[in-house]
Amino acid sequence: MMKILVIDDQIGMRKSLGILLRKEGFSTDEAENGTQAISYLEKGFYDLVITDMKMSPGTGLDVLYYIKERLPKTDVIIMTGYGTVDSAVLAMKMGAFDYISKPFKNEEILHRVRKSMNHLETAKELSSLQKAVTSENNKIPLLGTSAAIKEIVAVMHKISNLDIAILITGETGTGKSLIAKTIHSLSSRADKPFVSINCASVPEQLLESELFGHEKGAFTGALLERRGLFEAAEGGTILLDEIGSMPFAMQAKLLDVLQDRAVRRIGSNKSKAIHARVIAATNTDLVSAIDNGSFRSDLYYRIKVAHIHVPPLRNHAEDIPFLAEHFLESTRKDMDNTGVHFSPEALDFLQQYKFPGNVRELANAISGVAAVAAGNIISAQDLALTLTSSLFEIHSPVPADKETQPNSLDEWEKELIVESLRKNPGNLTKVCSELKIGRTTLWRKMKKYNIQ
Repeated sequence: MMKILVIDDQIGMRKSLGILLRKEGFSTDEAENGTQAISYLEKGFYDLVITDMKMSPGTGLDVLYYIKERLPKTDVIIMTGYGTVDSAVLAMKMGAFDYISKPFKNEEILHRVRKSMNHLETAKELSSLQKAVTSENNKIPLLGTSAAIKEIVAVMHKISNLDIAILITGETGTGKSLIAKTIHSLSSRADKPFVSINCASVPEQLLESELFGHEKGAFTGALLERRGLFEAAEGGTILLDEIGSMPFAMQAKLLDVLQDRAVRRIGSNKSKAIHARVIAATNTDLVSAIDNGSFRSDLYYRIKVAHIHVPPLRNHAEDIPFLAEHFLESTRKDMDNTGVHFSPEALDFLQQYKFPGNVRELANAISGVAAVAAGNIISAQDLALTLTSSLFEIHSPVPADKETQPNSLDEWEKELIVESLRKNPGNLTKVCSELKIGRTTLWRKMKKYNIQ
């Protein structure tokens, strides 16, 4: 969970911002001035600090200076008001991550917070990747050992140093962004910036400014000039994630940038050459999107000079034990518990499960189940309860006798329904409550498994 410190001498502003951020799932603390904020920073780590500029004692610049000197892994967003624009310019030169002018809309500040979160996660992943790809045998982490994955790895090596656009396709959770970051880490651009943007998560009215930047005064709220992500990625790589969700009008502007290899900030009449390699990723069928008129065919062919399709995890299930052990090893380190391990039945269960959320679902499930596993053994029942929580959030045990233990997901589901029905004879309301499903779903499941 991202931890954020909000600093503002106006109690209404900091309280409302804290409430907004907590509703979005972030952990927050609040300080009324720079001096109090620094005392918080001395006691604990924050991923992000959002600070007003003009406060006393201790200004926003004082806080920024402290963070840049002692906490280089913490991002800072400056809130500017009337009369603090010059100070905000200085703050950006000192290394502030971003700025926002007051008053602002909720979506505007949330967009900047999400951008910071993405920036911090990317920096952490790239650090691990760059260590991994320079280790013995140039190993690629996290992917797998199946023929399908080996083929992807071979392609990644071939194209990593080519100055061409790359399109990565695949279902949600298959690891498309990881592949993009690994290509960057394998390339001669590895010491240059890697920046990414999720085109689906940025409001349409902000997307152009985020990609191309803007000049001071280009529109209301543009108090400072801002370079866009194409400029920020100079010499490195820019990942356009979920490009299939990009608004149609923006697609034409992006096409111009890719064709001309130059970008023009909003409000400027000058173009600036760019030398960033473009990687696009999507879970959308772009060919169908072209057919229905929501995606430009000329942009499609411009971004698909090289193409990597990542198969869903169910299509290379032989990689599941390898991936599961890798994620469990990471969890062991976080928990400082080297003893937790899978039972043989648990690994069998993982290979039978279809993983609609793909590798991301597998990683999240193992992280969660390892923390609650009884006796340091992760059982098949533990995984069933975690991976299918919409149905299996019940507390009645499934028979542990090896001869009677179910060996497929359908059998697990049937057994849990039957067990609940036995416990609550004639009381379908209680059964539905225990299984956390609706009555219609229960009837459908009972019919499917021929349960009387």
